[in-house]
Amino acid sequence: MKLSKLIRSRAFPVLVILLGAIILVLPQVLAHKMLLGSDSIFHYNRFYEAAMQLKEGNFHYFITMYGFQQSGRIINALYGPVVAYFNGALLLVGKTWFNYQVLSDIAVYLLAGGSMYALLRKCKLRVSYSLGLALFYLTTYAIQYWTLSQAFSGWAAALLPLCLLPLVTFIVEKRVNVLELALCTALMFQIHFLTSLFVVMAYLPAFIYAFIKTPERIKLLQHMALAVGLFFLLTANIWAGLVEVYFGNTVLQPFINKNMYGTAVSLSTYRLSNWLAPFGIVILGGLQIILLLIFWKKISTLNKIVSLEALGFLVLSSRLLPWKWLSQTFEFVNVLQFPFRFFVPYTVLLLMSLGLFATELKLNGRVVIGALVLLVTCSFVQTIQALEQNLAVWDEPEEFMYQKNTIYFTDDTQQIKRAFFSKDLALGLRYVQKSTPDYLPLYTKLTDQDEIHGYRHYRKQVIMQEQKFTKTATKDALVYQWDATAAKEIIVPAIGYKNTKVVLNGKTLTDAQFGHTRIGALKLRQERGHNRLEISYVPAKTTVVFLVLPAFVWLGCLGIVIKRKGYSRKDDAKFNYLSAR
Repeated sequence: MKLSKLIRSRAFPVLVILLGAIILVLPQVLAHKMLLGSDSIFHYNRFYEAAMQLKEGNFHYFITMYGFQQSGRIINALYGPVVAYFNGALLLVGKTWFNYQVLSDIAVYLLAGGSMYALLRKCKLRVSYSLGLALFYLTTYAIQYWTLSQAFSGWAAALLPLCLLPLVTFIVEKRVNVLELALCTALMFQIHFLTSLFVVMAYLPAFIYAFIKTPERIKLLQHMALAVGLFFLLTANIWAGLVEVYFGNTVLQPFINKNMYGTAVSLSTYRLSNWLAPFGIVILGGLQIILLLIFWKKISTLNKIVSLEALGFLVLSSRLLPWKWLSQTFEFVNVLQFPFRFFVPYTVLLLMSLGLFATELKLNGRVVIGALVLLVTCSFVQTIQALEQNLAVWDEPEEFMYQKNTIYFTDDTQQIKRAFFSKDLALGLRYVQKSTPDYLPLYTKLTDQDEIHGYRHYRKQVIMQEQKFTKTATKDALVYQWDATAAKEIIVPAIGYKNTKVVLNGKTLTDAQFGHTRIGALKLRQERGHNRLEISYVPAKTTVVFLVLPAFVWLGCLGIVIKRKGYSRKDDAKFNYLSAR
């Protein structure tokens, strides 16, 4: 194929983004080192659980049968279950944690690049502009947050641009595309709840504008109602899981950040090395403000709304707001955890705005492309340097990974490191365990996390006790076996929720025949000799229906999208031909 023909082909953007992804993971592949950040062990347990369920064909939607010390905790059902299974499949393909880490990084880069490219093309940007900004997006900390720290919001950031397609439809076409809106919103809700709130926040001004400007307001509201209804069908599994667990249990919420102000974006040295990296984003942010002030009257409504939204998210992410007072005054603010998370939608909207400026102001194409080449090159160099600095930590004899609330079960750090390159996926998670207590059932009147001491109790009651028991995941239940010298009440490192079924030595126990610790570990009376405990989870029948329903709805919706192809191929071909490269 001739180079000119390749450049004009549909495959060219995909190949360029793939090349960018390979360049960004190449240093890690060559160094053959792992990155184990603050969230790595927690999420790797989630993905190991999903991988083993897929491998064994032993599906249990609620309780953990393989990960999290085989404790019967509920995690994935409440936290991105579909993406957990996707990562579980990647883990099975990779066969080792190192290979998985490389594959998952490539997957995130491809999703992020493709997602940003799709959004910018929806805005009628040139292919070259869209591709350059998409490549730059790969280097922003919104995406690097997954690579360097294994923060799950990186997966949400990768697909955030795609989920903003309805925003363009609202403003440009002044209508609601029912399928587009429902699918985009549901996709983000399936991945990351908080980022889906950001998506809705971005939609709101655009929808208000469409409502004011359209002469068909009743039709707009009708289509919005249809989209909302379809959204609930597409996310029924998430809602069913939340209702099933939260309505019958008092659940320990994820970590509450007591220092909201300290985790907002600022121009301090620490923040420059994180969310304001690569430094090109600071330059682009300043440029956007200057262009907005000078050319306000010359730009489109789409650009005006997108630019103002970007600045709004920037303010929300910064120390310009009194975050300490807000978190203490309004309890719901604590759900955010870290104000810097608002910087993710800011980043997407910023790039979208700058692309629109370049197009609407009819800037010299060669100058813009040259600037983009320089920007992407410098950003890739800075990102690779940051990656190499983080990889160097792996060579440290002791502090080779994030250690807070982490317990090592061997003093041989080299043995731990080798475990993450082993095909025995359980080995690394056995040597390194973390006492994250998220979503444990509480059997106490205490509500303050500092008083509950979830990390300490989980470490004491589960992590430090689980090796005393032999555990087996069967098709029907998670089985614990142990031998006892005396009949007495003990604490078993198994977590019990309202609908957890407990069978001890062949007898199904009633609620009155066993108890729970503060964090839900089972308290029961063992017999002298051999003991066998079986725990399983029995959800309500209606819950099972709603867990299965979304799969059929997604298939139906995607079938319609594929049939329609979303646009006319002929019209798209004409647009590509007329678009300057």
